[in-house]
Amino acid sequence: MNRQNRTILLGFAALLLSLSAAAAVYMEKDAEGNTVFTDRPSSENAKPIKLSPPSIYKAPAIANVPADDHQATDQNNDAQGYEFVTITHPADDSPIRENSGALEVNIDLIPALKPGHRFVLRMDGMPVTEGQSTTLRLQNVDRGTHTIQVQIVDDSDNVIISSESVTFHMLRVAIPRR
Repeated sequence: MNRQNRTILLGFAALLLSLSAAAAVYMEKDAEGNTVFTDRPSSENAKPIKLSPPSIYKAPAIANVPADDHQATDQNNDAQGYEFVTITHPADDSPIRENSGALEVNIDLIPALKPGHRFVLRMDGMPVTEGQSTTLRLQNVDRGTHTIQVQIVDDSDNVIISSESVTFHMLRVAIPRR
């Protein structure tokens, strides 16, 4: 529920409470001797009840929180219209069994890459390849655990938006030297 709807709902509830607080309440006995409280007395024996004012609850202010984690990784607050960029392959913490060390990195992005922008793929903190395709390929990646991240940069090499980091484990057969 967004803030505006919540405010309208709270205002409506306050209105109903104030209307009910303004109405008179009566106490009377019914035909069987039970005590009945009502806002419409049915006999002259009904006695008005004095009510204390209603309690009013003031909700605390709501802090502004980013809509998703991708906004937290923005280098540029408006991200120039990009909603997100993420690495879809390899999956985080996944093993890659490839003896040649080849790795294909797939990128998901909304909206599409804009003119003058390109992807920069960083591995272990260093730029390793770049391009405008949503598939970037690496060759001869060393055995071991690596972290990759993709960034969208402009013509001046300013980082516009960055993906979350993804860790993968390159598994290559080690051939003993003779």
